[in-house]
Amino acid sequence: MERGSASTDTGARRYMGGLARQLLALTIAFVVVADVVLIGPALGAFHDEWLRSRIDAAQVAALAREAAPTGALTEQLEQELLLNAGVRVVALQRDEERVLTLQSQIPADVAMRTVDLRTDRNGAAMFDALSSLMAPEGRLVRVLAAPRYESGRFIEVVIGEQQLKRDLAAEARQLFVNTLLVSLIVGGLLYAALLAIVVRRIVRLSGAIEAFGKRPNDPGVHFNPSGGDDEIARAEIALAGMEQDVRAALREKDRLAALGSAVAKLAHDLRNSLATAQLVTERLAGSDDPQVRQSAPRLERAIARAAALAEATLRYGKADELPAQRRAVSVRVVVEEAADDVRAQFGGVAWRNEVGEHLLAMADPEQLHRIFANLIRNAAQALKGQADGEIVATARLVDRQIEIDITDSGPGIPQDLRPRLFEPFASARRDGGVGLGLAIARELAHGMGGDVTLCAEGAGACFRVTLPAA
Repeated sequence: MERGSASTDTGARRYMGGLARQLLALTIAFVVVADVVLIGPALGAFHDEWLRSRIDAAQVAALAREAAPTGALTEQLEQELLLNAGVRVVALQRDEERVLTLQSQIPADVAMRTVDLRTDRNGAAMFDALSSLMAPEGRLVRVLAAPRYESGRFIEVVIGEQQLKRDLAAEARQLFVNTLLVSLIVGGLLYAALLAIVVRRIVRLSGAIEAFGKRPNDPGVHFNPSGGDDEIARAEIALAGMEQDVRAALREKDRLAALGSAVAKLAHDLRNSLATAQLVTERLAGSDDPQVRQSAPRLERAIARAAALAEATLRYGKADELPAQRRAVSVRVVVEEAADDVRAQFGGVAWRNEVGEHLLAMADPEQLHRIFANLIRNAAQALKGQADGEIVATARLVDRQIEIDITDSGPGIPQDLRPRLFEPFASARRDGGVGLGLAIARELAHGMGGDVTLCAEGAGACFRVTLPAA
């Protein structure tokens, strides 16, 4: 029971916190602003309409006075007319003459403001209404308006402002209640709609991201997009795709870790076997057979490189390269040595070395040898079964960079493999190659400040090695 209660509390906090809380605060703020925007003009209209009603009552009282048989009223009857109309003074401007129709005593020092209803009152009415709400005790209002029931330029009345103030306050309270109720209903519906359409989906999305971050390897933690084509739906689809990509990368990482452990074990045994092979090579160097003595140095160099690689693999648990020991190296000589090692394995492959003898690169000779050996070996493997196959090495100096192209006349690189050609285990070979040669070659070139890239399309495959010139 307590566990269910805690889960409910967590869900409530998630919905009422963050974006939902901000949305609620904005909804309340918009409701208040809407009330102010709606109440202000409504109070202005009520203010002017109230004054016009007093103008009409004052005109009726003035007409009653003028219709009296004797043309004059007793003071008591005149005060009753003013009291019923709710005004203090009534005057009518006819041509150039101002006719004072009805009046009562007004103190000389009383405060008074003037409102002219003959002008455009769109903005002024609201400010006059606010002024009336804050009016001091006893203030009067002098109102000018066009007469409705008789001829004349304008009618002028003086009204006590206290009743207007009380009526405006009552109207303001009623307007506030009405607009607040309407605004709360509309704002509440809008808030509920946004909560259901936006916030709920964002909470679900953020919860999925948090769950995946805690258990990225758990296949049970899987996010299913809700569907749709809006921005949140696209984010859900991207999250689902990201989960698959990250899990694939983690599986690949585990696979590489296991592979590294296996390679380290193999390197341990390989190092011992290579040590024995080195002893045998030293004895071959003293052989009476001239061909054996000629091949022995090449074999000794190959075994030394293999032993060094096995030692580095065993030391680091993976094939991390030592920092390049760069110096001026003859590109032609290194290319030729790498080609000799490959041709000893792939007999019958035509080879042309067109690299100029004057080209010197700043590189590690051992690592550069491995780069060219990998590229030439790949080219020789691509030419298997071709009687007229040929591998050509060319080079040029471009802006203090040496560009060396290793080109073959084989079938070329498949189009679908090119985007991931330099990734580990991406191989175009069909004979079981693991696809590490190009990845190793590029990594070694980067360590020397260069690069390995695929050249423009040609008849076969062309790889370009770029190195700083010495």
